Amino acid sequence: MQLNGVELTERFNRPSVNGKVALRAMFLNDGQYQDPYDISACTIFTKLTNASPDSIIGTDGLIKSDQVSSTILMNFGVSGNGPSYPHNGQDAYNTNSNHLWMDTSSYGGGAQASGIYRTGVGQYVAVLDGTVELSGGYNMHYPFFGGFPVANGASAVQEYIDVWTVKMTQGSEYQLFINEFKLENDAWVSLTQPLLLNTSNRLVNKHVTLGSIVDLKVTTDLTVQNRDLDISVRNIIESYGISNAYFKLDKVNEGTTSIPSLESVFGYKIVNQITSDNTMIYSFNVDTLLAGAGLIGGDVGTFALTASYTFLGETIKTKPFYFTIS
Repeated sequence: MQLNGVELTERFNRPSVNGKVALRAMFLNDGQYQDPYDISACTIFTKLTNASPDSIIGTDGLIKSDQVSSTILMNFGVSGNGPSYPHNGQDAYNTNSNHLWMDTSSYGGGAQASGIYRTGVGQYVAVLDGTVELSGGYNMHYPFFGGFPVANGASAVQEYIDVWTVKMTQGSEYQLFINEFKLENDAWVSLTQPLLLNTSNRLVNKHVTLGSIVDLKVTTDLTVQNRDLDISVRNIIESYGISNAYFKLDKVNEGTTSIPSLESVFGYKIVNQITSDNTMIYSFNVDTLLAGAGLIGGDVGTFALTASYTFLGETIKTKPFYFTIS
């Protein structure tokens, strides 16, 4: 995924200790994405020494107030200014919504923990950047402007957990959401011949109705055709993630020469959601995106979706995939 133009590696795409890792958390309620009332912090621990929840969680259901500072490997607050401006978790502080999370445009990839960024409704990301001497500030159970600085300790090849302290609604209590990720060694591969790559893509959606908000999904199959390469090397390469994914959409006008055969609905738009199996996802609000297009013959008919993405230095553009809107 990209955050303010910076390419990040998703937690499920073999992130390395020397890379920029997107620790994403998405929140749903009643079948739809929804913003929590408040996100206090994202805190990193090693999984090896915290296999049991009671090593982290206290009797109040939150991170233990007597948690040893050395066990906290990293902490992302929402203020985006490290230990100087931590979040204190007090309701009064929520009157300024800028302290709940930060807009993605403020991310610059610097050494200071830039905080938790909102990439969409109910969708947030903290960036664990192993390319810099990253630092943050931990202040759970401390007064405002209290706490202590934390230098990034998630720098070894092992499994970790990221603990999100979240208040879902104004009247609810803070609760913990615990996720997992693993940092790998840089997967260096030495080759003695050019790679023969084959990619195959497919549009999952075949029919969309007006008034819908749907995810347009394009799957990706990657194959290394160098059969004399060791299978372990081929598996590593085929597990790499694609990047720089874009979709463009056109309406198809058939059976006439008096109007253009293709009308643009939108040009290439960045796709920020790519799954672990390299499925590209773009949220398509049918009525909103078609409203300003001024399409000849209206908003129903056959449409063509074209995808573009990068894999191992190659920019790949798919053939048009056709689906109908009615």
